[in-house]
Parts: sequence; structure tokens; C-alpha cells
Amino acid sequence: MSKFEILTESTCDLLPQLAEKLKLHVVRLHVLLDGKDYENYLDGRELSFKDLYDSMRNKKLPTTSQVNIESFKEEMESIFKQEKDILYVAISGAMSGTLCAGKMAAEELKEKYPDRKVLIVDSLGASMGEGLLVYLAAKKKEKGATLEETFDYTRSLVPNLSHLFMVQDLMHICRGGRANKSAAIMGSVLNIKPVMNVTEDGVLNVVQKVQGRKTGIKRMVNMVKENILSVDQPVFVGHGDCLAEAEAFAQKLKDEIGIKTVYINYIGAVCGCHTGPGILGVFYLGKTR
Repeated sequence: MSKFEILTESTCDLLPQLAEKLKLHVVRLHVLLDGKDYENYLDGRELSFKDLYDSMRNKKLPTTSQVNIESFKEEMESIFKQEKDILYVAISGAMSGTLCAGKMAAEELKEKYPDRKVLIVDSLGASMGEGLLVYLAAKKKEKGATLEETFDYTRSLVPNLSHLFMVQDLMHICRGGRANKSAAIMGSVLNIKPVMNVTEDGVLNVVQKVQGRKTGIKRMVNMVKENILSVDQPVFVGHGDCLAEAEAFAQKLKDEIGIKTVYINYIGAVCGCHTGPGILGVFYLGKTR
């Protein structure tokens, strides 16, 4: 039996039944909407995905907060009390201070649990990109790999962790400081859809600008086809409350590329706050990021 557990945050946006099956420990971030604080559960039990995206369509502006140190300490200590170590797979440290909170929690627990280890992998990703890395780490653990073996394996995948997505409204990206307001307004007027990725430094980046959503989806399929390492790997598709479109996109990935397994889920509340309704993305292992 493996003597370690895998810890991550709710920003991984994994299907809740998948996270449960993989026996993951998930520390929850928070979303603030209309003056109320909601915990970001993977199943959306406090703030449903539909309610979040509908609120944004109605021009409400939810905000997020990172996990505090005490939440990390509580989850880590529950694992240490079982005399187990921890592999912590984190959201990109370049996007969020959550990773720092996790590191500080682990450091503060050292004196009380000197024999326990916390090995940390910065995914340099977010949402289902981070989730894919967590999933692959858990699958490695299931095969009997040690903490160190799983850590080395997981870290080796980071340079190949590909995020590719398109947003419906550039203004949400603008709010996060990743596009200037004039460019966002002009892009909306001209129906410009930026196809974006996450760089090797773990930050958002515009790869291409296309006119129209159908063109953007076609471009993303072609980009995955050119870059994917293997069609036998699991691929994740995430969406911002546009399920039918996500299902059609997933089918294109299967039909045109030959991908066999696609998991579809909502982009969760924390990441969705920054990308808005209508986001459509694909997450996979590629030759490059």
C-alpha cells in the first residue's frame, strides 16, 4: 500500500466522481458573489456552475480568494496523522499565491511532524490542465509507485502539459489584467476570438486571434492534431456552461484526431470567474506546451 496521499486544490476542476475514485485530498478556494462567500467544491454544492455563469451573463462580477494557510494545515495534518506523506500538485505559482500558502503550511507543520514529507509539483497550469496532471499522478500512484517515483514522473510531465482554450467575451480576460480594455472592446466589436494557452512559465498567453467562434474551434482542433503526443492518452475538455458545444468539440477531437477518451466538465467557479461564460478548452499532453 502506498504510504502517501495526493493533495491538490479545487482549481483542478476535476469531475467530482473522478476525484473521489482517485481518493484525492482537495483544498477548497473561495468565490465571493453579491457579498456572499462560497466554498469552491468540485461538485458546485454551494455555488452551482449554472448560477455562477448566469450571474456573469447578468453583469455581476464574482471575485476569488486563495486558500489560507490554516485550510492547508488542516488537510495536511489529517494525512500526517495517518502516518502518510504528501504529494502536493498545485495551481501555477505564477497565476496564484495559493502555492505559497501550501508551502508555508508544510513548513509550519515540520516541527510537529519531523518524519513526514511534502513534495510539491508546481503544475504551471490551472483548471483542467492542473486536473490532468493530478489525474496522471494518481494513476501512477495506483500502479504502486513510491512518493519519489510519482513526484519525478509528475514533474517530468509539466513541460508537456498543454492548455488550449477560447473565451466568449474578452472583457473577462481584461478584468484579470491579461488584455487591455481598448483591445478587449475592439475585439468584441470585430468578433475576434483569441485562442490562448498557458506558457512554460505558467501564465496565460494569446496564441492566435481568429474571427468567429467556429473558426476558433476548428483552429484548436488542428492545433491539438499537430501537437498531441498520443491519441491513446486521456484528454480533458472544459467549458463555461456551454455543454452542447463542448460535446460537439469532444466529438471532433475523436473523429478528426482519433482521440479515444475525453472527459468533459465545467470550468469551475474560481477559474471561471476570470474567463467568463462560454469558455471552451482542451487539456492534454503535447510535444510542447
